[in-house]
Amino acid sequence: MSNIGRRIIRAIILINPLLFGLQDKIEKEQEAVIADMTSPADKIVKKLIELDNRRIDLCNLKVLYGFIERGLGEKFELLRSCAFSGINCNLYTAAERQIELAGYTAERAEKEFSYLFKLLKHKGRIKKVMGGTSFMRSLVAT
Repeated sequence: MSNIGRRIIRAIILINPLLFGLQDKIEKEQEAVIADMTSPADKIVKKLIELDNRRIDLCNLKVLYGFIERGLGEKFELLRSCAFSGINCNLYTAAERQIELAGYTAERAEKEFSYLFKLLKHKGRIKKVMGGTSFMRSLVAT
């Protein structure tokens, strides 16, 4: 098991509880973009496509989480405990196989979702940012 594999699986598990809040923020920003009728149409369309792409990323993370959860069965809770405590356990290898069954690799997941996983590096900021528009600005900037 590679370090990147462990790190990405841990990130998928840790970010899952945040996905619904992230999705709500995207929906609110979409509504604000649509309500801004003073912007040129191409700017609005570009922004909406960007927001849809971020929503698709959230859905893909939910799917990866589901593959890991279903693939590990009752051992999944042990893996979650390892992820939240930062302990390495042999279940990461089984989880990585589940990600591969979903058509991903750890490297691909890292590349596609790195802007979301960066939120986990600043755990103290997550709560503060989740309630404000600075969170959405940070996602737009990436």
